[in-house]
Amino acid sequence: MKLLIITQRVDHTDPILGFFHGWISAFAVRLTELTVIGQQTGVHDLPHNVCLHTLGKESGRSRFMQIIQFWRIIILQRREYDAVFVHMTPIWVLLGWPVWALLGKPVYLWYEARGGGWVLPVALLLSRKVFGATDYGLPRRSRRRVIVGHGIDTERFRPAGTSRSEGLLVAVGRVTPVKHYDLLIQTLAKLPQHCRLQIAGGTFTERDERELQKLASLQRELDVAARVSMGWKSPDEVRDLLQQADCMMHACSGGLDKCVLEAMACGVPVISTSEAARRVLPMTCCARPDEFADRVRWVLGLSPEERSDLAIDLRQRVVNGHSLGHLIDRLVVEMRL
Repeated sequence: MKLLIITQRVDHTDPILGFFHGWISAFAVRLTELTVIGQQTGVHDLPHNVCLHTLGKESGRSRFMQIIQFWRIIILQRREYDAVFVHMTPIWVLLGWPVWALLGKPVYLWYEARGGGWVLPVALLLSRKVFGATDYGLPRRSRRRVIVGHGIDTERFRPAGTSRSEGLLVAVGRVTPVKHYDLLIQTLAKLPQHCRLQIAGGTFTERDERELQKLASLQRELDVAARVSMGWKSPDEVRDLLQQADCMMHACSGGLDKCVLEAMACGVPVISTSEAARRVLPMTCCARPDEFADRVRWVLGLSPEERSDLAIDLRQRVVNGHSLGHLIDRLVVEMRL
């Protein structure tokens, strides 16, 4: 069967969406033909049966001209796909639906985020099914919702077999208030001096920049600035960082972050305050904000045998319920491809 995928970016070096390159490759193994439209494209290395198109955002093409290009591609390529899978951008469901309805092409949406505005409920009505990783990922109820788990490449994210860097604490994601990095910095101040925090993330908006300044001020106030590093990392760099980490700290108040599962797949102990993370973590790795530092101290004090047992348990939870192969197989079945 043949599938059309629409996504924001196709670039395996992108710190946010680089993972989707792996999804495309996994779909290509299971399908005869795959057509992909990226709003922008970058570095990629895709199988021979993938036909990649760009809407030209990377070259500065206007939004209006991107839409024109989108309509042109979905009409000219109409015989090259049997169904449509829109990833995280419900606006393309609205813009493409009149064409796809006339052509009899079923539309499926993946959405795993808060918000969505007025576009999301309309896209839910127009989609045959909406897929998500967790119950927390879709901000609106829908009878068409199908929970399929995250798609973690457990071959890439795996224990490295080398010794970890003692005292290296890691957090991953955009610098924004919902990540509660202030709690992580406060926790660091309560830990031994050899502990240090690497935040693999940066800013996008002015609001993010204001949050970054607040965090910098907090670091100076708590005298931990020399023990904190911050900045975007590529997907490969994130993997390498997780494989070296002594512990991952996570306090995001949103849905289940992929980075939690990636750390688990690498055998890294994760301490999280997230309600969504409680669905996948053992209770010993879940914490309230007021006990966060104590939970991290517990991880750092584990014996080699205890750490090994925990690492095996964490990785198996991801392999069983959130592996990339499991996800793509489920999506192919659900879309009847």
